[in-house]
Amino acid sequence: MKMKSIIPLVSLVVGVIWVFYGLSNHGFWHPIRGPISGFLPILAAGILSVVSLIGLIQSFREQDEPDRLESWSIVLAATITFALIFIIGMYAALLIFLLVWLRFYEKASWKHTIICLVVAFAIVFGAFGQWLQVPFPRGMVLNFILGY
Repeated sequence: MKMKSIIPLVSLVVGVIWVFYGLSNHGFWHPIRGPISGFLPILAAGILSVVSLIGLIQSFREQDEPDRLESWSIVLAATITFALIFIIGMYAALLIFLLVWLRFYEKASWKHTIICLVVAFAIVFGAFGQWLQVPFPRGMVLNFILGY
């Protein structure tokens, strides 16, 4: 198997698993109320599956080049962010990920980085936290501080 095929294959498997999990445990659509709790995860996982399948097919058409360490940086960053979600909570982990990614990987200016952080936080907190009331994980640190 080619190295370029591993990430699309893994993301395809994750997408398919989440589609089946969402459909079997949360449902997709209620005939009267419309979208229910599994709607957005199933939609995102379905899009991930389709895009991953396209990426997997394209990976077999391309020449295999030796991988540089930089190409695995997004996988490493996502893994660290996923671990941080359980330690410091979703909001803080996403903000740290975005800060590190924009400032140090993309080499964005501080002004651009701060603007992106404020806009991203406003969207995530406003749309998901307040409007849709998605119960994001608080993390062990905040749970300890709050006494949960």
